Amino acid sequence: MAKDPVDFHTLDFLSSSAANIACGQVLMDRHRHIAIVAKKGRAFAYLVQLKSGMLKLTRHATRDIAADWREADYQYERALDKLIEMGKRKGITDTAQAALDLLLKNGKEPIQRMLFS
Repeated sequence: MAKDPVDFHTLDFLSSSAANIACGQVLMDRHRHIAIVAKKGRAFAYLVQLKSGMLKLTRHATRDIAADWREADYQYERALDKLIEMGKRKGITDTAQAALDLLLKNGKEPIQRMLFS
């Protein structure tokens, strides 16, 4: 059933601007895998996450992050330490290592924001 074109009370989808993502934000997917936002642009964000058995830096559209990820219950420092340790055990790409090193160098917790505000 199609949406009534004059119905302004419901939304069919969330726009990409609905995702309020901060660099350094800790996210969790449906399988309880954590990721951390390494870089954020207007339409895309880059996550350090476990992919294909090793840590990689992956690019995601902000609207996809809002649909597939939620805020994690991990503290920033704990998540960063866990990802660094996981990279030592399972392997890590150079770009993911550089992103984690930059987050570690910045050394401060980002302001956590709600994905849907």
